[in-house]
Order: sequence, then C-alpha cells, then structure tokens
Amino acid sequence: MSEQPNSERNLEIINFLLSSFTDNGKSLRAFTTNPQEQAITILTAGLLANSKLMISPEDAIKSAFDIHSRIQKHVSKFQSMQFQANIEDCFQEKPPETEHY
Repeated sequence: MSEQPNSERNLEIINFLLSSFTDNGKSLRAFTTNPQEQAITILTAGLLANSKLMISPEDAIKSAFDIHSRIQKHVSKFQSMQFQANIEDCFQEKPPETEHY
C-alpha cells in the first residue's frame, strides 16, 4: 500500500523552492534595476523554460535580445502614431482664446 504524500510537507518544499529561487521573495526588480536588462532576463527565462524549443542558454540570450528589439520597434511606432494623433487633434479645434476675435 502506497503512502499518500503529506500535504504540509509538500507545501514546505514548494515554499522552500520559491523562497530559494526568489531570494526569500526579493523581486526581480531588486536584482536588475535597468528595465532593458529586466526585460531581457524575463524573455531569456521564458525561452529556456519552454521545453519545446530545446534552446541553449547562449541562443536564448541572443533570441531574447532580438525579441526585445522587435518589441521596442513596435512600441516606438505605436507611441509615435499616438503622439501624432494627439498633435493632429490639438490643431483641429480653435483655441478658446481666439474665438472672440
């Protein structure tokens, strides 16, 4: 007859693993203060965690930089389009101080 695992013991093990991985709950932001470094770290971890990719750490880092660069290009383009739309809206209406003249 097999014994069922003790749920409290399993919780202790999970708690130990998580606290070890995060240095007792310290956020990733505390380790990496640069937002780009944080983004690359998260992307690299995601790529390495995906077992379907079977990617080496070196290739994961290179891929993370490429992915981050592509994301930044899209974000920059989106922000530029938003800024342009806001500027165009500003000139569509007359300023209230010129309506009386």
